[in-house]
Amino acid sequence: MYRTALIASLLAPSMPLQAAAASAIPISGAQANVLTGMFEWWNEAIQHPDGFTEAGFARWFTDDARLVINGKLSAQGIPALTAHFRRIQARTDSVRIVLPFRDGFVSADGRRIFTYHFIRSLSPNGPVCMRAMGYADLRDGRIATIHLTRAEEPVGPEGDPACRA
Repeated sequence: MYRTALIASLLAPSMPLQAAAASAIPISGAQANVLTGMFEWWNEAIQHPDGFTEAGFARWFTDDARLVINGKLSAQGIPALTAHFRRIQARTDSVRIVLPFRDGFVSADGRRIFTYHFIRSLSPNGPVCMRAMGYADLRDGRIATIHLTRAEEPVGPEGDPACRA
């Protein structure tokens, strides 16, 4: 719980650590099903050439959903999300969002899910692992925004165990 509260206080620095601990709710229930379910679907979809479809993304995302990575808008809207992930699929041999999340919690109002997780991939240049931390905003039971900060993590014995196949 302390780690979750610490993460909450870092993401909301004006909130004292005790208040962050009181308002941080572990990921569970419907919120967990939306974000975890989307990543489970994503992990399966990327394995198939026709896996990323607009209908698939529309199941999990709002029509105007935004994907922001390292402060830069990467895609907005279902067609752009579909195209973005098809490009990733085309240039990699495999990608996997490591589940369950390393850590995560839901805001007190249930509309924002914070996550800390890993992404493993294999491309023609070799294996890559990234730490990802951020949040998803929910609207009407679907994801309206995913905002992540990512950093490469060493692969192999010097890296995090999540980065080893």
